[in-house]
Amino acid sequence: MTIFDEKPRFPGSADTVNKINWILSTRGYVAVIAGLTLLSNLFSLEIPVYTLFAAITVYVCLWGEDLLGLMPIVAMAYFSPSTKNNPGYSEESVFTVGHGGIYVALLGITMAAAVIYRIIRDRKRFFHHKRPLLSGMLILAVAYLLGGIGSEAFPDYWLNHTVFALIQGASIVLPYLLFTAEVRWEKVRKDYFAWLGCAMGSVLVLEIFWIYLSGDVVVNGIIERDLIFTGWGMYNNIGAMLAMMIPFTFYLSVRLHKDWIGMVGGGVFLLFVYLTCSRNSILAATAIYFFCLLLMLYSTQHQKRSRLVPILSICGVLLVIILFHKQLLLLFDNLLEIGLNPSSRDIIYKEGLKLFGEAPIFGNSFFSPGYQPWDWSTVNSFSGFFPPRWHNTLVQILASCGLVGLCAYCLHTAQVVNLFLSRFTKERVFIACSMAVLIGCSMFDCHFFNVGPTLFYSTALAFAECCSRSKVRKLSLNK
Repeated sequence: MTIFDEKPRFPGSADTVNKINWILSTRGYVAVIAGLTLLSNLFSLEIPVYTLFAAITVYVCLWGEDLLGLMPIVAMAYFSPSTKNNPGYSEESVFTVGHGGIYVALLGITMAAAVIYRIIRDRKRFFHHKRPLLSGMLILAVAYLLGGIGSEAFPDYWLNHTVFALIQGASIVLPYLLFTAEVRWEKVRKDYFAWLGCAMGSVLVLEIFWIYLSGDVVVNGIIERDLIFTGWGMYNNIGAMLAMMIPFTFYLSVRLHKDWIGMVGGGVFLLFVYLTCSRNSILAATAIYFFCLLLMLYSTQHQKRSRLVPILSICGVLLVIILFHKQLLLLFDNLLEIGLNPSSRDIIYKEGLKLFGEAPIFGNSFFSPGYQPWDWSTVNSFSGFFPPRWHNTLVQILASCGLVGLCAYCLHTAQVVNLFLSRFTKERVFIACSMAVLIGCSMFDCHFFNVGPTLFYSTALAFAECCSRSKVRKLSLNK
């Protein structure tokens, strides 16, 4: 029995195209994309991996039954840049002109052309599909573009602002726009997105393990969290994304009636969030782990053993803490020393609100004309596309887009909340838990304005909206 042994979505045909289309809908294919993403990150194989991603995209758009095969690529490609090729640190990154950037751009253009062809081919279904969240997303994207209009500094920053606003708007609109109409939801497994989330979490765990293995992160028995970074982000980014994946392990526990999946799988994810030493992520991950644990216990309360597994697991963790408390205190000494220090966030928020006060209607654009928040990037050309941000979603929107942006964000949020409250399903409940982690962490960091988390957010909303049409299957490990 393997993860490829699933009933084909398109039975009755033995031709090659149907077989390939079936493979692209399986959990095994999700694992393959996860494996390619990991290889790219660990061994700087961006060029061959992106070439494969482009080839898959072209195939799916030309011959695929639907575009479900693109979902793992959209969700996981963000994790693929290696430390060596971090575009914010290296001027010789594979993403820069002269070192592979032109080829990567051509691959991106090819993928975009293939998707546009598919949209044109399926234009009737694509443009006539009802999408309750689309209006709010488009209004938010327009508010991004309008940010800074009328401010004194806007003439100096309008081009950079427009590029960044387009990137942000596209990341929140396009996955939702594409997947809602271009996936045959009635043929999708209800647990598909949970497997995708678990695959993403597994990639992040192995990337963190590799950082510790190869990066000399532990110095004199103490974790130096500033050394925890990879090609696409630092400890805060890695920790938040991994925390967002914890709920999907508990969803599989409920669906498959296997308590250990959530306890052990979610526990491993939680442990590695702690190893990122991201305070914000640790708090969010701990809270969502125990909340999902309660959800799992409530869903499996008829099972006598359902309470025994978490009790034994908690006792085991407490025993480890008691036996190795001295080593653990030393290991996390750097994190404990920082404690509740806001790391200048209080100053950042005040300065951001000052910019809002100067231009309350449309804000001062995404590129601050005065005070500059801390910028992790050391490459000027990269910062020209991705400016330093304000480490809080509301402050970011007020400083960059003013009251117009805040109203647009509130409208979008209201539509999302209405979607989740309109009908409770297991899928929506656990996706909502993941989204809560993103929104909560974004109150102390800039995750909502990073491309990767927003791509996942948009994809998750598409699944949450359409999963009610997914097929219901008898669930066991042998299905």
